[in-house]
Amino acid sequence: MYDPQRGWSLSFLGCGFLGFYHIGATRCLSERAPHLLRDARMFFGASSGALHCVFYICGVSLDLILQILMDLVRMARRKNIGIFHPSFNITKYIRDNLYKYLPADAHKLISGKVCISLTRVSDGKNVLVSDFHSKDEVVDALLCSTFIPFYSGFIPPTFRGVRYIDGGGSDNLPLFDAKTTITVSPFYGEYDICPKTRSTNFFHVYFNTTNMRVCSANIYLLFRVIYPADPKVLGELCLRGYLDALRFLEENGICDRPQPCLELSPDDEESKVTGPRWENMSLESSLGPAAMETGLEGHELLDHLDLRILLWDKSILILGTLSPTLTIALSKAVKERGGYMSKICNFLPIKIMSYVMLPCTLPVESAVIFAQRLVTWLSDIPEDVQWLQRATSKICARMMTCLSSFVSDPKCQQAAHRPPHANQTRQALRDSLLPCGPGCCPMGCPGGSEAEAAPQSIL
Repeated sequence: MYDPQRGWSLSFLGCGFLGFYHIGATRCLSERAPHLLRDARMFFGASSGALHCVFYICGVSLDLILQILMDLVRMARRKNIGIFHPSFNITKYIRDNLYKYLPADAHKLISGKVCISLTRVSDGKNVLVSDFHSKDEVVDALLCSTFIPFYSGFIPPTFRGVRYIDGGGSDNLPLFDAKTTITVSPFYGEYDICPKTRSTNFFHVYFNTTNMRVCSANIYLLFRVIYPADPKVLGELCLRGYLDALRFLEENGICDRPQPCLELSPDDEESKVTGPRWENMSLESSLGPAAMETGLEGHELLDHLDLRILLWDKSILILGTLSPTLTIALSKAVKERGGYMSKICNFLPIKIMSYVMLPCTLPVESAVIFAQRLVTWLSDIPEDVQWLQRATSKICARMMTCLSSFVSDPKCQQAAHRPPHANQTRQALRDSLLPCGPGCCPMGCPGGSEAEAAPQSIL
């Protein structure tokens, strides 16, 4: 949380393609409370959260980050089978954009300012890295933090000679002090900036520092982490991040300037329920002069964005709080590109024909892409093969150790050779619990009806 005396940090949850939420939340903090970003002691992140932090600290504009992520979404949704198509190479896309947009002194800008969460392959332990000596090390750390086994590839990348995978595998929300860290997450849960729900279901799932409420919305979001949704839905998610961050600022009273929020009196109880909703409002009023400058009409933005966002609670209204610059950037990012060829490919007969021809075209495309990746992999083959041999030998040695301990343990041998007979086992248990009756026990054990009744009721 925000603590002016002790200082504060920000931690962004790893969430894959849901990183649009982080863009909206950061846009709100930069416009409404820029000191939260400027004076923060540390930025923490895992996977997409780490990418967002590094891009922002290195001076990459939020509009450009939005465009980079939207291009990745289009690349993942371009093919018929989406992310399962062999041409989808998320690691190459991230590497190319990191080298393209990060400045040469990126390691100096983020050292001591950004903490990246990694998961070590050898023991599964979490490692937090915040000190870098070159831009290459920054890129290597981010590639390790975003590497999902079998989704991004089969051989984990290295950072300083050690193999790492996605930081979400061990710590998806890294932080040092929970009391002074502002947490940001697109999932419904116990975070400072996150979507809120009026559901009466209080069950939560806690896994690798990720706290999520058990609800259908989180199940849908989990699926969209690795398989992107439609750009319009992702645009709505970005707006939701902006509004949730604004709610956090107003609830804690840390906005730099007053916001157009209405205080409802007790007589306005009816307006709390029947107040205006996003789908009934015009965006022209919230965009103001910015929309006129770009020539965008309100109904055009409604065609591009799905603004089905509910009111937060009884004391805060959304009207007039939307950022014009964010709305314009979203409208440009969501707008389809590609010209006439893209429109022709979207015709239903053409789509059906592409699916019919998929068994013929997919093997050819797979062979070509495999040859291309093999050529780029030639320089790393010796090192990767050695690592695979060591990893395989360790797994085999561990399996042999477990097998030898099982064979040498006499209790395990007896348990393995004892045939389980359900009736005999149940009868033996009953005989051991029931006291003997008079005359039936050679030791002369006294029996009674009261003593017999108790264990029989248990069985």
